Amino acid sequence: MIEELHIAAQYGQRIIVRLKDGEKVTGKALLTTFPDRVKVQTIDETVWIPHQDIEHVERLVKYH
Repeated sequence: MIEELHIAAQYGQRIIVRLKDGEKVTGKALLTTFPDRVKVQTIDETVWIPHQDIEHVERLVKYH
């Protein structure tokens, strides 16, 4: 799961992160130096999500 976040950040892909509390965060994965959380740029804001709060990650891949 964490590897998927790193791949998405490297390629500038959008992701959908489902949290353990049921909330979903959609945005662009961003590279960060923090090993225990992911940075996601949503339409409205930048969100930091601790890895332990993540239940599932989906990468949204564009086909040209």
